[in-house]
Amino acid sequence: MKNLILKYKANYLSAFLLASLAFLTACSNDDSDDTTEESTTDGIDTDSYILVVDTGVNGVFLIDHDGDELVEWDLDGEELGDEAELLDDGSLIVELKTSNSTISFGGYGGKFKKINADKTVDWEISYSDTDYRAHHDFEYLSNGNILFLVWERVTATEAETMGFEANRAIYPEAIVELNPLTEEIIWEWHAKDHLVQEYDSTKENYGVVVDNPNKINVNYNSSQTDGDIMHANGLTLDETSDLIYVTVNYYSEVWVIDHSTTTAEAATSTGGNYNLGGDLIYRFGNPLTYNNTGEVTLNRVHYPNLLDTGNMLVYSNNIYNGQSAVIEYELNPPYELVAGQDNEPTVTWEFTDSNLYSLTTSSAGRMSNGNTLIGVGTAGTIWEVSESGEVLWKNTNFNAIWRTYPVDVDSPAVTALGL
Repeated sequence: MKNLILKYKANYLSAFLLASLAFLTACSNDDSDDTTEESTTDGIDTDSYILVVDTGVNGVFLIDHDGDELVEWDLDGEELGDEAELLDDGSLIVELKTSNSTISFGGYGGKFKKINADKTVDWEISYSDTDYRAHHDFEYLSNGNILFLVWERVTATEAETMGFEANRAIYPEAIVELNPLTEEIIWEWHAKDHLVQEYDSTKENYGVVVDNPNKINVNYNSSQTDGDIMHANGLTLDETSDLIYVTVNYYSEVWVIDHSTTTAEAATSTGGNYNLGGDLIYRFGNPLTYNNTGEVTLNRVHYPNLLDTGNMLVYSNNIYNGQSAVIEYELNPPYELVAGQDNEPTVTWEFTDSNLYSLTTSSAGRMSNGNTLIGVGTAGTIWEVSESGEVLWKNTNFNAIWRTYPVDVDSPAVTALGL
């Protein structure tokens, strides 16, 4: 590690001298334009490496700020189902694509594999069949279980009983907690148990949407012709409060779900710490989903990144119609949703740029020195920006970034990897 740091410092000094020479030369030229480089080594987080999950090449890499690959994981030719998570022991859990399901929306996975620091496989487990498939994101919990997103098929006939206004099958979200060693399902939640609609008064879930802020309007995105009406893509479990945060792309909002319930309670509207069962205890970003008041701050969204401060970073893909933004919200649990009242949290920080755009994937993470690391999905670029919004560093050498994660150079994972 010392050699890497020394190499970085040497490159930093060289870059500084070159930048200073360029600046002096520019100042001495009366005819030159007054320009400023948008990338500089000054202020970057030299105490962090970067984990890059690149679905364009089905690769997971640990790099430094020089762009050097310190570690590349061998996935044996398998395709990423998006997420990869680096653990403290140097092992990597990846979600991979399976071939046994016809559910194949963007971000599909179906299989999880844990690769040890010595590159041996610890375990591998699938959650994929004709009528369901794991997708996009997962979280490895302190108890050794994995929590992940699932699409589940609801036939057109079943959807009709739920008051869905179009005549087609739909694929609402579910969340499953699984023990990967025993393959036992420990806990599960299903969006289909928490729907409301004002289309068909003969159905049990009929109600006025605005009067039921804890319920999900099944017809909000009923025009989605492939049936992928919600398209969640990220989840985070706050194990202290036992709350799950989910980014729901086609609803352009973050849902908050009580994980303290039993599976039986999660199918109802009672039980758990909030006594709301599996109903949403909070939601934010797009109050139009339940016909409520408040400012819309999300238009397509990825990665609910809960910070140590209790705030949350998300990547708002299209909030400015062809321009993305990274948004930080101040969250104040315990939560409450009040019908007809502005329930939106305060935005405490935002970064955007005319060149920042990806309609899909993408992420934002807070670095050890307070900078923000941004993985810009389809652009294949990595940005590091300061709290004041200055672009400090970019890397444009990737293809299609799912996410990027800052990794402390002194972290247990880096030590376990022998760096």
